[in-house]
Amino acid sequence: MQETNVPPSRFRWSALLWFLPAALVLLVVGIWVGRPWWALALWVVIPVGFGVVIGVLGGRRTSAPDDAYAITSQGARSEGRLEVGVPVEQVMRSLREAVEELPRFTLVELSGVEAQLTARMNMKSWGERITLRFHPLEPTRTEIEARCEPRLGTTMVDYGQGAKDLRTLLGAIEQHTARDQHIT
Repeated sequence: MQETNVPPSRFRWSALLWFLPAALVLLVVGIWVGRPWWALALWVVIPVGFGVVIGVLGGRRTSAPDDAYAITSQGARSEGRLEVGVPVEQVMRSLREAVEELPRFTLVELSGVEAQLTARMNMKSWGERITLRFHPLEPTRTEIEARCEPRLGTTMVDYGQGAKDLRTLLGAIEQHTARDQHIT
């Protein structure tokens, strides 16, 4: 039996809570204009159904099929990890070089323990905030903990864009650190 570290899915109640006022407004308007009972029921069921579907999709947890960087996603939020055989200072240098090569990303802040990046908007997302935390394991080993969240907090589904961005960014960092290891 294969064991997985992906936490169980959760229902996102906030999605349903966004659609309940719409259902209530449609019910009141339907009663006010004198619609038949079946039309009222349909007017209420449709937004509630959308809320349930988006709540289920926004709360499901998935992991990357290739298990690259242990990326897991819940709705539009993704997390991943990368362990490299270089000190934190070299990781920060590799991060700067990687961001220069990747036009989608902008480095907002960089310190010895954390980096803040943003990703531009595209057809799949309104843009993202990416946080990288650096954990020195040994003097020559560093673990990078990555988290990607949508810029628009109400985003429930990003169609895999956050996981794709983490895979791209962590892959570029891994390439640069590997290249730096061979040079030194």
